[in-house]
Amino acid sequence: MMKLLTLSKADIEKLYAERMTKDFPKDELKPLKMIFAAMDRGEYECLGLYDGDDILGYIFLVKHGNDYLIDYFAVDSQHRNEGIGGKSLQILSEYLVDADTVILEIENPDFAENEEQREIQSRRQGFYLRNGLEKTGVTVKCFGVPFAILEMVVNERHSDDVIGEIYRMHYRELLPDKMYRDNIFVN
Repeated sequence: MMKLLTLSKADIEKLYAERMTKDFPKDELKPLKMIFAAMDRGEYECLGLYDGDDILGYIFLVKHGNDYLIDYFAVDSQHRNEGIGGKSLQILSEYLVDADTVILEIENPDFAENEEQREIQSRRQGFYLRNGLEKTGVTVKCFGVPFAILEMVVNERHSDDVIGEIYRMHYRELLPDKMYRDNIFVN
């Protein structure tokens, strides 16, 4: 039976070195020390998806009160296309049953540099939409990368204004002031 468990800093460090550097482009990875500092402040939660002792995937969350931003989500490459990603999102929605908001940023296929990227980004968006997340009208540019914001509706659907403000709040909490002002733009 799969379950989400909180990861230790040692687990996170190992995951970061062995998987995250392969699962995400370098320019999308926060420095590990930034993740640890946010954890120490209670603003970040790192979860592993376990089946017994095996970690099949991970979900990292920025959190502020009962509002969450899915920061990193990946399934181990050896277990992709087995339905684990969808099951992970279902387990996450049960885990966050008391959340006010849960949002996710995905690369916006409307701004893909080429057809191959557009196809990959569209498939990724389709995966999330098939697994219960909903499109919002919010788009952002985060460190130069154009993203669309999706919402995992836990208790109620939120307006785009609320989603935009929650997105801003997460990054204001996470980043130093100047870094936030120079790199986070919400449309």
